[in-house]
Amino acid sequence: MGRRNEKKPFVHEKKVSMAKNPAPADLDTSLSWYLVYTTPRMEAKAAKGLADAGCAVFMPSWHKVVRYQRRELEFTLATFPRYLFAAGVPTLRRDRFLVADDGVTVVTINGRPLSDIREIEGVQDIVRTQDQWARVPGAFIKAVADYQNDPRASRCADPRKPEMVVKPGQTVRIIEGPFMRFLAVVVDQVGLHEADVMISLLGSASRMRVSTSQLDAA
Repeated sequence: MGRRNEKKPFVHEKKVSMAKNPAPADLDTSLSWYLVYTTPRMEAKAAKGLADAGCAVFMPSWHKVVRYQRRELEFTLATFPRYLFAAGVPTLRRDRFLVADDGVTVVTINGRPLSDIREIEGVQDIVRTQDQWARVPGAFIKAVADYQNDPRASRCADPRKPEMVVKPGQTVRIIEGPFMRFLAVVVDQVGLHEADVMISLLGSASRMRVSTSQLDAA
């Protein structure tokens, strides 16, 4: 007797797609923008809190879709993990006011008066120089917006370029994205395709996570 046809087990294939979310159409680069540092994986929460407080917010991000076993999961990933941009932020010296029954009152978040940006959930601090918050030039905000609006730039590694193996303390050059041409110092490699680096940005060293395909030897 011949061998019966054996059915091969069905293998569910996981498909992942990534696309950049475009910058807001009404993004005003003439405002006084600051770079906000958030707690881990709280960029969206911080962005909402800042917007609720009356700030203009720009959180560069990616839209990730995972399809598996007839399910579809959607995620929003920050382009710069733990960072976003905000303008019109409240400080201890300059509260934002709303007209109320008693004349004027401070902005409240969840019923609690807000007097400092660090009281917003998800916000850890603002990148600063030695004595003040560091202003982000409008030209830099525009460069990041152009990057978000460019469908050609990809988060995926270029198959024609070998992944760079990096070592802590190594100086590298960023060759893709809004930080292109910046020098950075490697803090650590994360997995096979990403690395944490320190970038000298706005007079302060800022930690960023980037794809190793975006790095080259300095």
